[in-house]
Amino acid sequence: MLASGLLLLLPAAFADPLQNAYKQRIGNYDVEMTTEPKSPTVGAPASILVRIAGVNGDDLIDIPIRIALAKLGGDTVQEIARTNPIVVPYGHYTYEHTFAEPGRYVLYVYLNDYAYSGQTLQFTFFVNVTGPFDYYLYVAVPAALGVAAAGAGAAFFMKRKKRQMESLK
Repeated sequence: MLASGLLLLLPAAFADPLQNAYKQRIGNYDVEMTTEPKSPTVGAPASILVRIAGVNGDDLIDIPIRIALAKLGGDTVQEIARTNPIVVPYGHYTYEHTFAEPGRYVLYVYLNDYAYSGQTLQFTFFVNVTGPFDYYLYVAVPAALGVAAAGAGAAFFMKRKKRQMESLK
């Protein structure tokens, strides 16, 4: 009896939100999305983690959703994957996908809000997928340019110092 009374005094336990996740709130729902790895790469499997919670932070149980994945290309959006209805247990769902092309993708989470509005709510998240050589374009090339600039600066400084030394003679 005493133990059950103490349990009533304890605060409700909520699952941790997803780390580094994008979050959207529509109506009574907070939906979070993140990917593992953080920057998906072409040809490598990626996990898309989705968390569905109430606005007060508690994970919701048995929420029906559908997921659609589309690739952005200029002015067009081309759907590349769609799930059948999924019942999300305990507020968390992991969707596995291997991207075939680099670019910007849109992940749509359609939540069937049978509890409040009776409507289907659309949550929209963007995913950037890098190609296998994008690392070199964003990290190696600027680093190489920085080394080249440092070398040119050092050569200029040494040449200037040499002229100053010759003028003193």
